[in-house]
Amino acid sequence: MTITSYITDEIRALVGQELDRSVHEIEKGMIRRLAESALDDNPLFRDCEASRNSRYGGMIAPPGIVWPIIPPKMDWFVTRYDFPLKRLLNAGFEQEFFAPIRPGDVLTGVLTLAAVEEKEGRIGHMVFFHFDVTWTNQHEHRVMTLRQSFIRY
Repeated sequence: MTITSYITDEIRALVGQELDRSVHEIEKGMIRRLAESALDDNPLFRDCEASRNSRYGGMIAPPGIVWPIIPPKMDWFVTRYDFPLKRLLNAGFEQEFFAPIRPGDVLTGVLTLAAVEEKEGRIGHMVFFHFDVTWTNQHEHRVMTLRQSFIRY
């Protein structure tokens, strides 16, 4: 049985290319609201005075900081292609931190399409999109990465 590939040359050409770039200034209020919404009472994320005596020497952002600053084209990219595969599934993510993110940092997130692949499974034909986002701060230091995957099926 011959399976038609849904991955076009246009999509293949985008693997490894920068798809989007976004810049975000991280502020104390953003960090606090994020911690509050996650019901996280860690003083590192909420209290400037209490966090001053920590090993970080001040307030830092919680791991969930990644979600409000994801470059917007990631979702758009996955849905823009008119596949017969109409369903979309978030296939998970991996996050890695390299340095604390602090109030006042200006982060630049660069989105790339890391890989695209097709598989057959119990639910039929699937196309996997794997994205990488790398954030650097205003000093050009890498502070965080995200690998996010989606499945069209």
